[in-house]
Formats: sequence, structure tokens, C-alpha cells
Amino acid sequence: MTVQRPSHTRARRALTVAGISALALGATYLSAPQASAATTASYQASARTLTVIGDNNANTIVVSRNAAGAIIVNGGAIAVSGGVPTVANTDTIQIFGLGGNDVLTMNEANGALPRALLFGGTGNDTLTGGSGGDQLFGQAGDDTLLGRGGVDVLFGGTDNDSLTGGDADDQAFGEAGNDTLIWNPGDDTDLNEGGTGIDTIVVNGGSGAEEFSATANGQRVRFDRVTPAPFSLDIGGGEKLQLAANGGDDSFVGGNGLAALIELTVDGGEGNDNLRGGDGNDILLGGAGNDVVVGARGNDVALLGAGDDRFDWDPGEGSDIVEGQAGRDRMLFNGSNGDEAFETIAVGSRVRFTRDVGNIVMDLNDVEDLLLNAKGGNDQVKVGDLSGTDIVRQTVDLAADGGGAPDGAGDDVEVVGTNGDDVIQVKGRSARQLVTGLSASVAVLHADPAPTDRVTINAAIGDDVVSGNELRAPAGLVIRGGVGHDVLVGSQGDDEIFGEAGDDVLIGGPGRDRLDGGPGDDILLEGEILVDGEIATKAWVAKNVRVSDGSTAVTVGGKQLIVPDYQLPAATR
Repeated sequence: MTVQRPSHTRARRALTVAGISALALGATYLSAPQASAATTASYQASARTLTVIGDNNANTIVVSRNAAGAIIVNGGAIAVSGGVPTVANTDTIQIFGLGGNDVLTMNEANGALPRALLFGGTGNDTLTGGSGGDQLFGQAGDDTLLGRGGVDVLFGGTDNDSLTGGDADDQAFGEAGNDTLIWNPGDDTDLNEGGTGIDTIVVNGGSGAEEFSATANGQRVRFDRVTPAPFSLDIGGGEKLQLAANGGDDSFVGGNGLAALIELTVDGGEGNDNLRGGDGNDILLGGAGNDVVVGARGNDVALLGAGDDRFDWDPGEGSDIVEGQAGRDRMLFNGSNGDEAFETIAVGSRVRFTRDVGNIVMDLNDVEDLLLNAKGGNDQVKVGDLSGTDIVRQTVDLAADGGGAPDGAGDDVEVVGTNGDDVIQVKGRSARQLVTGLSASVAVLHADPAPTDRVTINAAIGDDVVSGNELRAPAGLVIRGGVGHDVLVGSQGDDEIFGEAGDDVLIGGPGRDRLDGGPGDDILLEGEILVDGEIATKAWVAKNVRVSDGSTAVTVGGKQLIVPDYQLPAATR
């Protein structure tokens, strides 16, 4: 039986870098011995080498030493022929598992051992090195390789292997198959080569605060821990990079140029983490704690985890899926200084937020707050019926880039009611308007005075009440009743009120208002409204009502005007 050995030049380069020439190792491992009926061990004094050979069964071979320095196999149960190997007269220990699912281990409980060459052979083998500069060869089968201490070189071989270098600067080659190359806390700077197949590099962080980054380095990927105790990974031939930051307030930044090289999955774990993806399609997990997650370029998936988290989006980024999960979570979406159209709608229990520029579609679930910074430009913002979703508030900030002041451009914000009977209030003053009464409230900040900016309430279907009588903010108010018998009340400013289909009551208020009842038997009230009780008399109606065509003659026809049950502002009572 011939031992499968690395045939590509990078494997030989790795051995040379480790300080070991493939030729210097000799024919003792280039051609595997024949299996015998039982495990055997022999010592070659001239080569200063201990060789242990398994059989074709599942072998457990443990090489250790006693306190005096003698090297023993399986606690002395397997005799060593050819002499007594010791740590003083032995430079190399080589173990051949051959057939079967073997476990080959260097046990240094009683002290350090010479370097090891471990060959799994066929089968699903587990190879564990010692503190020397070891070489581990998984060969055929799904193998698990752990270098432990020393500058080690690991070769997975064929099939799907798991390789962990351990302490010191190691080199791991997955070779054929879908391999996993692992870095754990306490390990050092390593070189990882995935080889053929779909290979995954896994980095496990510690329990404290850590700062990580991943950047493109030509056709390779460089992964760094910046603080504490810096280390780096030189990655080639790997398809996936997974970071489990674990505990602590961790940060990760993915650089540009990674999209063509590797897929990122970053799990912040416990702690208040700050995660930023690269320019590929990343998976970002906030974990427990109050996290800030930025997808960056590419179409990303963010699972924010437990805690009050925030997902940030900036121009140039992609269409993302955001799962808020437990806690009160927010999406912060930043527009540009150009003309843009934004829309928020419900799709079942999920929320779809879109931006026309770039054809951006954000798919949200378990997100409670949505903050849109529209910035400059003539922007259009539409907030649909969000019933059945987790959104409780959407904030639309119309300030110029830099915040704090209106942008001077013409912005329109439309809020759409439900298909039921809504009672909607619009209130506010100065630079803030608030729309309440729906499943999600809508706040509009830093609006320009009318007629530059407008807030439109579209009551949609149903017998609705929309009241702006507590609104003294600068933006113009537009109310559309939609289908149904609606009561629509304007603000303290100059309003546009449209009853649309149905028998509606339109009350303008003290400003210069435009009232249009639309189809149906509508009642339009404008100017000083003096109400004595809830039932208005015919004389009061004849004096104060104007129909939508502008005529002054009013025929009431025996109908009574019933004033809706709401509190009129003091200025109009």
C-alpha cells in the first residue's frame, strides 16, 4: 500500500518553509509499510526515528513519555523493537494509521515529545500533534487534524476534513473536499489554503472585547485581529470565512474587494457589537446585546438577535434582509442629496421598504422603528398601512445633509390609513409633525414651510375621522378621505381637504383652505365655527356652510348637521 502524499508544489513549499525538506524525511514515510495483524512499533537508532504502524482496523495509538524521558506506545502495552527510544535519542516519531477509523495522538502529559509525522491512511481519522513542528496528513476519509503546539503543517487530503493548527504559526492545506480550517483563541498567525471543494475558514473569538477586520490582498484574503494580541490569517482558496466573535463588545469591518474572493458570516455573540460587512453578500448576526450592524455593499442578511439593535444603510449599498428578533430594533436608512422616492408597505407580517434610486428593496421583520434620513432633493415618501407588522413608528427626517435644518427642496410625505374606520390625529408645531391613530405612528421632522413641503393623510377605505386641529407645524397639510363617510378637520394653517367618495364633513379651520367634497352629499365648513352643543341648526348651517362649487345658496333639505365628537381647538370654539 502506498501512502497518499501531497503532490502539488505548494505542499512542498510549506514543508520547506517549516524547515523540513520532503527529501530529508526519507523513504520511511514516502512509502507506507504493509499492515500487519496488530499494531507494531520499532526504533531505528541510525535514523533517530520511532515508527508505529497500525493495522487495517480502527486503531487507537497514543505515544507518550514517562518521567525519565523514555518514549512509550499505548502506555507501554505495545513493545518497541530495535531499542529504547527516548526524547534524547529520537528526533522524529512517525505513526501510520493505515486502514480503519484511527485515532493517533501525541500525549505530552509528562513532558514534550519530538516532532511527529502522523498519517491517517484510509478511514475517518483523528490526528493530534504535540509541541514540536509536526506534520499531519489526513489522507483519505473525513479526518480531524489538530496540530497543537509548535510550527505545524497540516494536510487534509481527500474528502471533507477539519484542520486546526493550534498554538504557534501554522500552515493548513485542506486539499480536496469541503474542508473546515479553524482558528481558536491562543492560536497564532497562520496560513490557510483551502484547495479544491467548498472550504470554510472559521475564526473563534474570545470572551473579551476584540477588533477584527478582513481585507482583500490581491487574490488572497487577509484576516486580522487588531486588538488585543494581534494576529493574522493569510487565506487562499477558501470560499467562506466565518467569525464567531463570542463574548465582549466586538467590532468587525469587511473591506472592499472581498466579493470575488470569499463569503462572510460574522456572529458578534454576546455584547454590544459593531459589525460591518464587506462588498459581497454577507450574513451578519448581532447576537445578544445592543448591536449596530451595517451590511455595506452587496445583498446581505442581518439577524440582529436579542437586544435593542440598529441596522444602518447608506447610499451605494445593496438590498438587504433584516431580522430584528428580540428587543426593540431600528433600521436607519440614509438617502442622498438627489431626488428620491421611498415607500414602506406591509407584505403579510413583514415590511418592504423601497428606494427607487438603485432599485433598493429592504425586507424587514421584527423591526419596530424605521428612521429615514431623506436628506437633500425633492423627495417623495409614502408610508402604507403597516397593520400586522412589528413597526410601531416611522420617522421621516427631511433635513439637509448634516441635519438640523430643512433642505429647502419640495418634499411630500404621504401616510395611508387602513381599510377600516380610522381615527387619525395630526399634531405638532415648529419642525415636528406627528401622525397617530394607526398601528404605526409617523413623525415628520425638519419640514420646510408650506407650500414647499406637504404632509398628506390618505384615509383610504372606511368611515374615517382625520383631525389636524392640533397641528401648527409649517408643512402644508393635505387630507384625502378616500371611500367612506368621513369627517376631515384641517389644521391651523392653509390646508387642502378632499372628501372624495362618500358623504363627508369637511372642516377647514382658521387658515386659507381648499375644500373639495367630491362625490356624495358633503358638508363643508370654513371660517369662524361657533358650535352650541352637538347638533347644528339649519340657520347655522345656512350661514356657515359653502358647497364645493362655491355657490352661496344652501338648501339643507331637512337634514341635520351632526358635529363630530372631538375637541375643537380653543381658537375655533
